[in-house]
Amino acid sequence: MKKLIFTLACMMLTLSMTTQAKADKDNNDKKEKGEKMHKKFSPEQYYKHMEEYISKSVDLTDNEKTKFFPLFKEMLEAQRKIVEQDREVMRSFKEAKTEAEFENIIDKTTSLQVENKKIEQTYYKKFAKVLTWEKICKVRMAQTRFNMRALRKFSPKDKRFGRKDFGHKHPKKKD
Repeated sequence: MKKLIFTLACMMLTLSMTTQAKADKDNNDKKEKGEKMHKKFSPEQYYKHMEEYISKSVDLTDNEKTKFFPLFKEMLEAQRKIVEQDREVMRSFKEAKTEAEFENIIDKTTSLQVENKKIEQTYYKKFAKVLTWEKICKVRMAQTRFNMRALRKFSPKDKRFGRKDFGHKHPKKKD
């Protein structure tokens, strides 16, 4: 009888310790996840992850990486400046009152988008000196996939449709 009680006590103690250890591990995992989610966005980290993703997706050689990514970074920087200008123009939308002001906003944003595509076109020709056109196409697709995955990762979920929601309200149907 003493052996039975002793065995039961040991089992209960072991079970208790295992449960506590699991709870501590779960709390630590949640804490780490929370810390990761609340870190500030780092453009350097984002670019580093994009570079790794593109390198693996396109299967770039070390020589290709060395020559290609500095050009790629130049292109992204030039495009980023255009996007900042576009945002600045779009901020003026709130103050616009006349049709002429709205037309001006559309003209400026459209011109900036064209300029952005011209930058892209120029750099694709530079890329062709380093990569094949097939790899350039693969880079473009990999960049798009990477950006979409990053966007999904940071977007809130819309539970009604089982997909991400971008913060807009769905319009109600008019009868």
